[in-house]
Amino acid sequence: MPNARKKKAAKNEDFKKKKLKIGKKKALPDNFTDTSFRSKSISLPNQSITEDKSKQVTTRRNLTLTDLVTQVKHYSPGVRKDAILGLQELCATHPGTLNVSLGIVVNGILKLFVDDDREVRKALLSFLQESMPTIDKVNLAPFLPLLVMYTCSAMSHIFEDVRLDAVKLMDLWVNLASAAVVDKFWNKIVGIYTSLLMVNSANASPGTGATNTGTKITNIGSAKVAAAKSHLHLHKSKLGLLSSLSRFLEAGLSRNRREHMWFLLGSLDNKRARETFKKQLQRLKSSRDSNVINCQTPFKISCYLTHPAADSTIPYLSSSNLQTLNLFESSGPKNQEINQSFSSSSATSKTNGATDDFNVQKLIETFQPVLVSTWLETAPSVFSATNSITLTSALELLQVILKLTLILWRALVSGDEIHQVDSVWIEKNCYQLLKHFAVYFPYGADTLGDGGAKADAVLREMNIATCELTSLLLLAKTTYIQKQQPVTGQKRRRQQQNNGSEGINAELTEKIVDHVLSVLGSQDKNGGKMTSISANFKENDLNTLLPAVWGFMNSLDSEYQFEIFKTFINYYHQCNVNSSLKRIALEFLSSVYLIQSNPSYNGRFHLDTPEYENLVQGWFRTLPKTLWQLKTNHIGTTRIIVNIMCEIAKRDTKDIFNKESLLATEMAMVPFFHVHLASKGSLFGPFISLPKDIQDRVLEFLYYVDSGSEKIAKALSECKIRQEISV
Repeated sequence: MPNARKKKAAKNEDFKKKKLKIGKKKALPDNFTDTSFRSKSISLPNQSITEDKSKQVTTRRNLTLTDLVTQVKHYSPGVRKDAILGLQELCATHPGTLNVSLGIVVNGILKLFVDDDREVRKALLSFLQESMPTIDKVNLAPFLPLLVMYTCSAMSHIFEDVRLDAVKLMDLWVNLASAAVVDKFWNKIVGIYTSLLMVNSANASPGTGATNTGTKITNIGSAKVAAAKSHLHLHKSKLGLLSSLSRFLEAGLSRNRREHMWFLLGSLDNKRARETFKKQLQRLKSSRDSNVINCQTPFKISCYLTHPAADSTIPYLSSSNLQTLNLFESSGPKNQEINQSFSSSSATSKTNGATDDFNVQKLIETFQPVLVSTWLETAPSVFSATNSITLTSALELLQVILKLTLILWRALVSGDEIHQVDSVWIEKNCYQLLKHFAVYFPYGADTLGDGGAKADAVLREMNIATCELTSLLLLAKTTYIQKQQPVTGQKRRRQQQNNGSEGINAELTEKIVDHVLSVLGSQDKNGGKMTSISANFKENDLNTLLPAVWGFMNSLDSEYQFEIFKTFINYYHQCNVNSSLKRIALEFLSSVYLIQSNPSYNGRFHLDTPEYENLVQGWFRTLPKTLWQLKTNHIGTTRIIVNIMCEIAKRDTKDIFNKESLLATEMAMVPFFHVHLASKGSLFGPFISLPKDIQDRVLEFLYYVDSGSEKIAKALSECKIRQEISV
């Protein structure tokens, strides 16, 4: 029976109606024929081998600029990298190509700022660092906002390696056009740097270092290796970030410090006095011909008649309510909070370069906690060891922290914003910072062995930076005291002498001032020789030490002021006459003397006491001997000496110099002209071999002194016989 039912069901299978189900396609019949078809196109591009490119500039691979820009957008990282290398080769072999096609190249490489491949970004950075400095700033200016905005976008990227490469790009734009970057993008870039520092501080928290290295920790040894690699990575990444931030802040806050002897300008009341003093310092080093004013220079006077409706229209032009796109300004909903925190006014343009527009106080409050925390994390690993300190990324990181702190506090103390802070704020933000820095001061003094010349230079620079930071703190406190007790005349002078370091830790101040004195070669009780530290000083070291010396001379009490000035005078005398240190010390002493006679001078250091007058007059009497020792070796130093002697002689006895010093100095000039010795006969000094402008200034000095000395007249007559001069 079952077999019969199966056979019957099999017979009816061909006539059974199949049920359709939802979601399933209907089965195709057995005799169905598929009539669909597909077609593909074959692309045959022009081959570079057969194309005629004889009239175009090409690379060794016969690729033109258009081909390279097209390959920059390729999906393959290797092709993109080769395209950038091709652009670099093309710009190196044909320098004018980039100036002509700058727009094409910029539009092609912008998206590579956030490229995922590290080698592509590395090749791009190398190309930009090599080619962009060769472009005129006028040609680069239209594209600079676009480049900076894409760089800012890369600095806020989600991946850390992209952000670090973008920081290097920002360094490039700051080096090429610092004024344009600072004026237009200050608020936006400062906000991005703040975000980057916060992100790095969060990533540097304990427990995250070992996991970031990718090393599997199996024992104590591997844990130490992983921790060392992690700290090295953190030091290098934070070093690059803080170095870039210091360069950016220095470009915005230290524009006035590019002037020679910039630290003296803060002791003058107004801008006109500062400009006059700067010209006076320039004349000190220039020849007489450059000081002559040509009265025949034509002046163009233009007169424009204004429209009758101008008076009613101009007031509305400065406060326009028109809506703008703000494509390249640091505005927008994402940056409004950061911009408002760093802007003390509604103006975003800072064309005058004044530090008051940058709200330095807010910058210090923002960056200083990060700097202190980084110092506390890094300093023990560098200074705790008793062996030699070598040049490592950790040591360089500490150096950058000190440099960055110094930039901020220089801008605050030298600007008008210092008058808006109180004593509590200064104690909280600067004194607490100095206490952390002074723990290991002087840096490297307790180590054994030699860490190398580069490491020693870094340690010297760090010591000098700490000294200057201490002087800035004392100056800030002095400014606050003077603001609270506004007095004039002799009463003000007495208060300045007594209020020098009030409220400051005397032990810390004495420790740092003693280091400055030892560097300058202060005389000890046993002998009067220079210390070994000052013997290692270079030209750059002395230049960086001068602001600290001037700061201490204007902030400490009278005893320390005299000790520092006396030590510097002795340092000048002990310097080799042919060294650059002698010239720098000479410029400093001359500038200190000249600024005293400026009516707008408001400093606390004065040379009008008998002790200082004796020191300065002793220094003045040694200048003729220095002129004779220099001979014709260093014309610049000789010109400075002759010019300052003329300035002193012009004032005669109305200044701190008496007639006796002027006459003694004139008599000391005799060997400079001519001298007759019984054993050697007639000997001419360097006067006859010097340039004519210096000879004229020397004769001008003799004219102002006007002693009528027969020895001087006889020496000049001998020079006149040897060489025709107009006496």
